[in-house]
Amino acid sequence: KLDHFTVTGDKGVEAVAILSNRVNQINTQTHFMVDDDTWPPEQPKSFTPLLLIHYKGHRSSEQVTVMATLMNKGEVGQIASVDSDRSVIKQHPKLDGLQGVLETSTVTKKLEEILAPLENTDQPGFVLIEGPPGIGKSVLLKEIAYQWATKKLLQAFKIVLLICLRDPMLQEVNSIPDLLQQFCKGDPDPTEIATACYKYLSNNGGKDIVFLFDGFDELPTSLQNNSLISEILKRRVLPCCGLVVSSRPHASVHLHKQATLRVDILGFTEEERHHYLQQTLQDQPHKMEEVSGYLKRHLAIGSLCFIPFNMVVLLYLFKQGIPLPTTSTELYNHFICHTICRHLAKYGHHLEHNITKVTDLPEPYNAIIHQLSKLSLEALNNNKLVFTLDEIKVACPDIEAVPGAINGFGLLQAVKHFGLTGSTTTFNFLHLSMQEFLSAQYITHLMPHEELKVIEENFWSDSHLNTFAIYLSLTKGQQPSFKHFISDGNKAIPIAHKFLRDQLKCLRLYHCFHEAGDVDICRTIELSEKFSNKRINLHDTRLTTSDIECVTVFLTSSCHKKWEGLYLSGCYIQDHGLHILHRGLVHHMSDVTITGLGLRDNGLTAQSGPLISEISTKCGVGLLYIWGNKTIGDDKQLYSMLTHPNTRLQLLHM
Repeated sequence: KLDHFTVTGDKGVEAVAILSNRVNQINTQTHFMVDDDTWPPEQPKSFTPLLLIHYKGHRSSEQVTVMATLMNKGEVGQIASVDSDRSVIKQHPKLDGLQGVLETSTVTKKLEEILAPLENTDQPGFVLIEGPPGIGKSVLLKEIAYQWATKKLLQAFKIVLLICLRDPMLQEVNSIPDLLQQFCKGDPDPTEIATACYKYLSNNGGKDIVFLFDGFDELPTSLQNNSLISEILKRRVLPCCGLVVSSRPHASVHLHKQATLRVDILGFTEEERHHYLQQTLQDQPHKMEEVSGYLKRHLAIGSLCFIPFNMVVLLYLFKQGIPLPTTSTELYNHFICHTICRHLAKYGHHLEHNITKVTDLPEPYNAIIHQLSKLSLEALNNNKLVFTLDEIKVACPDIEAVPGAINGFGLLQAVKHFGLTGSTTTFNFLHLSMQEFLSAQYITHLMPHEELKVIEENFWSDSHLNTFAIYLSLTKGQQPSFKHFISDGNKAIPIAHKFLRDQLKCLRLYHCFHEAGDVDICRTIELSEKFSNKRINLHDTRLTTSDIECVTVFLTSSCHKKWEGLYLSGCYIQDHGLHILHRGLVHHMSDVTITGLGLRDNGLTAQSGPLISEISTKCGVGLLYIWGNKTIGDDKQLYSMLTHPNTRLQLLHM
C-alpha cells in the first residue's frame, strides 16, 4: 500500500517516488492486461520479434573516434552524408573534420539495443517502432514497460509511462499534470502528487521520464497535430524526455525526421516460422510437413503467416481439424466462425451444427453480428479502431439481452486501462482483419443503391483495400451493384477502360479478383494494354504495404513470367516492403524473370542488401538501379552478387 502523500520534505522527490511506485504496479499488471475471455490459441513460446534497427543522427565524439579507427583499418569504407533529406554515399579518404553519420542498419532481438538512444546524454532519444497490424508492436511496448518495472531495463529513469493512444481518456488530457494524474487515481491527493511531480520533472526538462506511446496510427488525425501528445512529440513540453512510439508505417512517415532511431518489426523470419511450426506440431511430424508445403504453395497465406498473429490463427484452426484455407478470406471466415461457436458453447448456447459462414448464425445471434458488422464499417470509414462499452450498446441494442455477447462473441477483446478513472475498459477487434471482414460482410447485405454508394466512395481508399478484397471474395464479384461500378454502367464489358489506364488501380483490382478466384477478370487485367510492354512502372508513387502485396501477387500469379521491368523507384517501400517482394519472388516462385529492377530512392538500408542480391540472381535481373538509398551492403556482398554463377547483371547503377 502506497504511503500517504504529505507536505513535509521534498515534495517533488516524494511525488516522483509515489508515482514511480504506482506506475511500477501498473506496468507489471499491463503485461497481462488482455481479458482472457476471448480466444485461447497457443502463443509462440519464447518468441522475440525480429527487430531491424535503422540508425540516424549524429554520433557522440567517442563513437566518431571509433568510426574513424574502423575506417583507418579499412573496415568501414563509406560514410553517408546527411546534408540533405536524401542520404548520399560518399568516400571519405581523409578523417580530418569527420562529422558525418555512419548510415547502417542491424538486425537484433535485444531490447537494450533499440533503447540505447534513450540513455544517450548528448541528446534526447526518440525511438520509432513501425510494423503492420498483428506484428507485435503493442506486445513489444508492454514488454519494455514490464522489464522496467522488474528492474531489467531503463533503470536510469524514474518513471516509464505506457500510454495507449487509443484510450479516449488519455486523448483528452491537455497538460502533463492532468496526464500524470490519470496514473495515480485512487491514491490520496492525486492532483497534488501530479503537480509536484511535474514541477520536479520540469527542472531538468523531463530527463527522468520515458513515454511509451502505443499506436500513433490510432490517434485521430486532428490530435496527431494538435494535442498534448503532439506537443510532447515536437518537444515543446518536457523537451528532454525519452520517447518510444509505435505505429503502422502509413501514419508515421512524418515522424522519421524527428526520430533518432527507427525500428521495423519484421515478425517471423523463414527459420523462426519453421521453428514455431515445429514447436506447435512437434508430436505430429507428418502434419508439420503438410503445413510447411501448404505455406509454400499458397502465396497469399504464406505471406500473411510471417506475421505472428496470422500464423497462430492458422495453426490453431489446423489443430481443430478445420481444412486449411486457400485464401485469406477463408482463413478469417473459419477463425471468426470457430471463435463465435466456441464462445456460445462457453455460455451454454450450443448450436445444433457448427456454422461455416457468419450469416448461418440463428437468431438472435445473427442480428447482433449484423449490428456489429454495421458498427465495423462505420468505424472503418472514420478510421476508428476502439470502442467504449456505451458505443457498443448503442450500435448493438440487442447485445445486452444475450449473456456473454457483450464482447461480440469473442471477436472483441476488452482492454482495461489500469489506474484510469473508473477502471476504464475499451474494446477493439482481435485483429484489424476481423473488422475488415465484418465490414465486407455488411456491405454485401446493403440495399443495391446503398451498396453502390459505399463502393463508389471507398473502393480506391488505401484503408479499404483489404475490405473490398474480402468483399469480392465473399461475392465472387457477382453483386449487381459492383458489376455496375466496375463496368461504369456498360454491361457489355467486364471492366471499364478508365480503370485499366492506371497500373496501380489494375494491380489493386487484380489482387481483389485473385482473392475472389475470378480467373477471367484476372486474365483481362493481365492482357490489358497497360501491361502489353511487360513492364510495371510505378516510379514516384507512394505505395502502402498492401500495394506491395498487390504487386507481388500479380508478378507471381499472372500468365506473364518474363518481365522487361519492375520500376519502383521513388516509391519509398523501405526494407519491410522489399521483404514482402522478396518472399513472393524468392520463396514462393522461381520462374519469374525481371530484366530491369528499379529501386532508386526507396529508403533501403543494409538489411535489404542480401534481399536485392537474391532477387537479382533468382530473377535474372540485367539492369539494377539502387542509387539514392542508404548503405545497402558491403563490398563482399556486392562481389558475391556480381560473381554468382546465375547473375545476368549488365548494369549496376549505384
